[in-house]
Amino acid sequence: MKALPGMVIAVACAGLLPCVAAAAPTAAPTAAPITPAMPSAQARPSSSDSGAPDAWALAQPTLPRADLLRDLLAQAPSLAEARALRDAAGARGDALRVGSQEFTAQAQLQQRRVDEPPDNGRYTEWQLQLNRPLRLPAQARADRELADALAAQARDAQRIARRELLDQLLRAWFDTQLADADARLASASAQALDRQAGMVRRRQQLGDASRLEFDLVHAEQARADAAALQAQGRASSQRAALLARWPLLASDPGLRGDPDSAAGLLDAPADGEALRERVLEHSATLAQARSAVAQAQAQADQARAARTPQPTVGAYLGSDRGGRERIVGLQLQIPIGGAARAAGERASLADLEAAQWRLQELRMRVLEQAQSLSAQARAQARAAQALMQAEQSQQAALARTQRAWELGEAGAADWLLAWRNALDTRMQALQARFDAARMNALLRLQEGRMDEPGADAPAPRP
Repeated sequence: MKALPGMVIAVACAGLLPCVAAAAPTAAPTAAPITPAMPSAQARPSSSDSGAPDAWALAQPTLPRADLLRDLLAQAPSLAEARALRDAAGARGDALRVGSQEFTAQAQLQQRRVDEPPDNGRYTEWQLQLNRPLRLPAQARADRELADALAAQARDAQRIARRELLDQLLRAWFDTQLADADARLASASAQALDRQAGMVRRRQQLGDASRLEFDLVHAEQARADAAALQAQGRASSQRAALLARWPLLASDPGLRGDPDSAAGLLDAPADGEALRERVLEHSATLAQARSAVAQAQAQADQARAARTPQPTVGAYLGSDRGGRERIVGLQLQIPIGGAARAAGERASLADLEAAQWRLQELRMRVLEQAQSLSAQARAQARAAQALMQAEQSQQAALARTQRAWELGEAGAADWLLAWRNALDTRMQALQARFDAARMNALLRLQEGRMDEPGADAPAPRP
């Protein structure tokens, strides 16, 4: 088989392999730690080759810009609903603190007829009455505790809604960023193979390349074109979904996000007691469960206080026998408690016990999710580092295969296999980088180490 000129092969290898002068190292490449951007001096083609200097560079995972997040959270319908429910809980709490005991006014007008002397005749009589139930101190204290618990639970529900929204947002954000990066990489690969196929065709017409070599490169070119179209379709689908759900994020130019947020996204998180403490401290789910226990405790106190009947006191003023008799009096009503009050207290105590057990169950679930997410984040970070090292090895292997092809010691099939392996490894490294960044960001969210802007933003006008 004839050896193709180095110029032809160098163009095809642009971006996936280091230059020929650096090819065939005598030792395996030294493992390098994951950095936010891949060292790309050897990995990128020149602008004259591809017209896109950054086409082959592994994309940098970033977080959305803080100002966009603030605007988005301020306009999110789910958070507006949570704010409205918080306001409703506050109003119910105010009603509990004031109490439902109200004054009741009663007026009575009657006519009396006396047929026997000496008081025979018709008399107009009336009576005015004013009474009000009394709230005992124990009942008032339980009502205040219930009001505080309702307000806390509503605030925690708002935090949960914000966390859930940010969780969904981060997943969609990284998926869209990755789809765009994958499409750029596939397009760069297709363009390089297009140029290679054209050069091999010209060499084949001149008799410097075999028909088999041209067919192999042409087939690989068609496969790369199809892969680029598929990747572009996935990127368009992801961006369309992001535009429909979060148009403000989709409008961020190039989905570049905040470059400063990339620091540490690819680092493996540390495991230990500190992680568990942070998760337990900042978990909105556990905070809401604790508020539910406080609410159940206040309701049990209410039921206990209700076993002591609350009296109703009043005063009345009346006129009898046409005004010849004036009546002024006080009134006291005391309900007699029955078995229903005791049963209500037992039910409230059972609800309190259930809430306490539910809190313990949620605590274990939150820790389980945090430990699982932490393990996944560490595994993804290590996988990304290993794939970066594998990519360096694949680039070295591709460089050696290129040199062997130039010397006639390897065929086009061998070079194309090395090309595919290098490209696949690069794409796997790209996927691993974004997986690691996604897991790390979600873990930060659970630990409370990510700011949640817009928490107190006013609700938008309908």
